[in-house]
Amino acid sequence: MRNRERISKTLDALQEGLFPFLEREMKTVYRDRWHDAAAESFRKGRSATQPAAGAVRWDAHSILTVMWDQWNNVFRNSLGQLERNFISELREFRNRWAHQAEFDFADTYRVLDSAQRLLAAAGSEHAASVARDKAELLRREYDREARAAYRRARQKRQIWQDVAIYMLCCSATVFAILQSFGWRAWFMALFVSAVFTYLVFQRLAAPAPVFSGAHECEGCGKIIYSELCPYCQPRSEPA
Repeated sequence: MRNRERISKTLDALQEGLFPFLEREMKTVYRDRWHDAAAESFRKGRSATQPAAGAVRWDAHSILTVMWDQWNNVFRNSLGQLERNFISELREFRNRWAHQAEFDFADTYRVLDSAQRLLAAAGSEHAASVARDKAELLRREYDREARAAYRRARQKRQIWQDVAIYMLCCSATVFAILQSFGWRAWFMALFVSAVFTYLVFQRLAAPAPVFSGAHECEGCGKIIYSELCPYCQPRSEPA
């Protein structure tokens, strides 16, 4: 599952989990007028979420907007300042999501963590499902980091194995030359040492190998055939 899909699922959980809480808290203060009070957050010129006939489309954006606007009158009585920060943060991330922004691991984890905490504060059972998604995201990132660390260690080990072989061959060759021709062949021994020194330098300076053929992407887990994953890379906007 890509990060945008995880955030889409989290926004759906916010919509389903926070609306009963919003309705209950708004009715406590405004009684039968709660819907009209909520609609004030979408007056003309402020949001495109407000359709005709004064109805509010209760998606995550609408719910978070009403909770922010009605904080002093309604929600500060049941939530704390920390939850207010979560609301502000989730509104910002939701706007980025709506504008087709790509999300890295840190942002995605932040969205899921803030959503889980806000849902838990509102007493919603959807907090548990978001917590499971957050744990799965963390596990996949840990697996990716572990595979990358293993690959780096394996490459480093291979490099030093090659260097050790070069040095052993160099020593054996120089020893054989000196044993056969004595110190009169010092120039040949020096030349062989220089050649192997150059080979060692080239091996140490060589870039990391490029993956080719079918392999699993460390980010999304899909099978890809190039070094860069086309599923994880941000899509370029048409000119």
